[in-house]
Amino acid sequence: MKEFKTEAEIKETLRNMTIICDTREQVNNEITSYFDAKKLSYISRKLDIGDYSFQVDGITYENEIVIERKANIDEIAGNFTVDRRRFETEFLRAKALGIKVFLMIENCSWEKIKSHDYRSQLKPQSLKAALLSWQSRYDITFVFCDSKYSGELIHGTCYYWLRNKLKY
Repeated sequence: MKEFKTEAEIKETLRNMTIICDTREQVNNEITSYFDAKKLSYISRKLDIGDYSFQVDGITYENEIVIERKANIDEIAGNFTVDRRRFETEFLRAKALGIKVFLMIENCSWEKIKSHDYRSQLKPQSLKAALLSWQSRYDITFVFCDSKYSGELIHGTCYYWLRNKLKY
């Protein structure tokens, strides 16, 4: 990849960023509506790992950074219990390939976990332990957010990750 020397070149590259939305993402109208409203470029196609990544001028970064989105804490609690093997395999693959994973959990916070403000029978202490263990084991960065901010945070995560890659 070309080394960028000027701020103008970096800004131009960032303007050419296109978010990739995995085709398996079923319910993401709020996210794509945000992209449309902000006139942000995006495409839908299959990603092997994660739900979102990006490309610039035909160069894809899905082998370097992905965002895995969960609609709520119950979805991830299910991944830790019922669907654990498939879920763990995906994170093992990402780590082995050196892919940075941001795990976005919508409509969740540590307060909701501590107070067991979710449907799953997984106890708060067990859920917290699983999240923190996986964070350490797979070098995951958690992003808790209200779903109305998901599009903004997906774009911002990709944008600033690329900006820092180009600058430093």
